[in-house]
Amino acid sequence: MWHFLDGYVIIQTEGLCAARLLRRISESGVRVTNVKRTGEASVRFSIPARRFASLHALRKGLPVRIRIVKKGGLPFLLLKLRKRPVLWIGTLLLFSGMLILSKRIWVICIGETNSVDPEEIRLALSERGIRPGAYLSGPILITAANDLSAQVHNAAWIGLDREGVMLKVNVQEALPESAKRSNAVPSDVVAEKDGVITSILVMRGQARVKVGDRVKKGDVLISGHVVYKESGYDTAADGVVKAAINYGVETELLQSVTESFETEAEETIRVWKIAGFELLRSRPSFEHYRVTGTETVSASSLLPIVIERASAREIGFRERTLSDEEAEQYSLIRAKEQAYALIPRDAAVINTYGTIRMRKGKRFACVIVTAEETIGKTEEAPHDG
Repeated sequence: MWHFLDGYVIIQTEGLCAARLLRRISESGVRVTNVKRTGEASVRFSIPARRFASLHALRKGLPVRIRIVKKGGLPFLLLKLRKRPVLWIGTLLLFSGMLILSKRIWVICIGETNSVDPEEIRLALSERGIRPGAYLSGPILITAANDLSAQVHNAAWIGLDREGVMLKVNVQEALPESAKRSNAVPSDVVAEKDGVITSILVMRGQARVKVGDRVKKGDVLISGHVVYKESGYDTAADGVVKAAINYGVETELLQSVTESFETEAEETIRVWKIAGFELLRSRPSFEHYRVTGTETVSASSLLPIVIERASAREIGFRERTLSDEEAEQYSLIRAKEQAYALIPRDAAVINTYGTIRMRKGKRFACVIVTAEETIGKTEEAPHDG
């Protein structure tokens, strides 16, 4: 594809020094492809059209004849189109039509549902002007999603997500009545983890712990059995209980680290765009690189096609031995990252402690992170029979 967009020339060489010519071409930075020997002293290959002019200087002093077999690619196609105005005007109108149509919704995809009727969703969307062929913006979708969640029966939440010309409708169905009635079953709020209670909010039931208590996994935090004036009743306990949880990581000290550096290798990345939409992107031959600069040039005077060129510098990696002080610092940072990875996303870090310890003749980095998180979960209260 890139070969076509850049334009190419197929060359036929005649002479015993064809191999030397190919070597000169490659050393000059010209990309040579599709090399094929067609005879004892003849070779056929392709090069980018824009680099053809350099061949005459490169073959200087070599007994080699050069003949163009074929010219191809987008630049030559555009030259032909200039002589046929009806054709290139039609091509321009085609691209313009595709650009206009790509800004509209043509497919509406509704996720699988059980209790929600997809036709009810389609009707509600249509009432808000959301139908195939409609032009939609972000604010319209946000407002429509909020309205649909309240309007559609048995839907707890509806999300509208646009992907190109497709609109995806994601539906979260409301709990059935049987699940709602299950809240009436007597239950307790118990601890999911060991920790120290930092806060407790009782919405239904009776607290069995207080702030500062140390609890273990399975302990009852809020009981569904409420005692009041020497009498009691059972209910479905509900509330929010938070506790301080310790997460500890111990790791042996690092002896070396891998560092990155820039090599001398550098290549050019090209990005073809039409009317702001990316058509094609080339990639350098090396896996890791850093972009050092970019420039934009126009690729055609007839179509809104531009090429972005960027310089990519290769990034290499090497090992470096650490000093004792660096080993402690790097190891503590690594242990801290590992400890943070254990903490749930909705938890809040309230303290971090790190130290270096010696055990069995080896040094270890030890980090303890204390996080506050919700530890209560609902369990059906035990009963007889």
